[in-house]
Amino acid sequence: MKLSIITPTLLVATISSVSLAFSTVNIASTPTSFRSSNNVATCLTRSLTSSLGMSQQAEYGKELPLPNTYVRCGRCDSYFALKEEDLGKAKGRRVTCGVCEHSWFQSKDKLFTLKPNFEYHPIDPLSLERIKSNLAAGRRANFMGAAKLYVGNLDFGCAETDLMELFKEAGEVGDVSIVRGPDGRSRGFAFVTMVTEEGGEKGMALDGKELLGREVQVRPPNN
Repeated sequence: MKLSIITPTLLVATISSVSLAFSTVNIASTPTSFRSSNNVATCLTRSLTSSLGMSQQAEYGKELPLPNTYVRCGRCDSYFALKEEDLGKAKGRRVTCGVCEHSWFQSKDKLFTLKPNFEYHPIDPLSLERIKSNLAAGRRANFMGAAKLYVGNLDFGCAETDLMELFKEAGEVGDVSIVRGPDGRSRGFAFVTMVTEEGGEKGMALDGKELLGREVQVRPPNN
């Protein structure tokens, strides 16, 4: 029996007032992959279905509470919320990652346990799109891009999706990160990572482009 993933989820942890997000990618039952930046890592998880019908895992975070155990895809480094019961009555079950389609036998005694102070949240579509694009192009799942750009003079209401749409004109966007203060409000600048060097060069040409009534400033980052 194969399990495939359907609803991605973001796993976020808060420890000692420091917010950590563990990014998951995909996995046979519920995938995840990790990357870190400035003490922040992002993780996504997904629910699954089985050949016998809808597993109860599909209801985790909806009708059923999310379990504190999960599995990891060895190919794309994705994580999935999963309970022993989802693996049947035997010692385990063969599962298939919903992102990279890698399959393996998942035994019940190899489930990971969620650490204290961690919780699940919906994962952003950009991360999921980037992972799938990387795998299709033969890149590692957590590849962010080759050219990082500083983008300033942003409207305080600007969202990551607004920048995503703007920089898509220059090429494939690997990551968008708006810098925010402790209160969660935008500080008026962001970093955009383009997948290719060519995309980075074209992204620089967007300097002075209007976005939400402001002319954005595009520069190479200081680091």
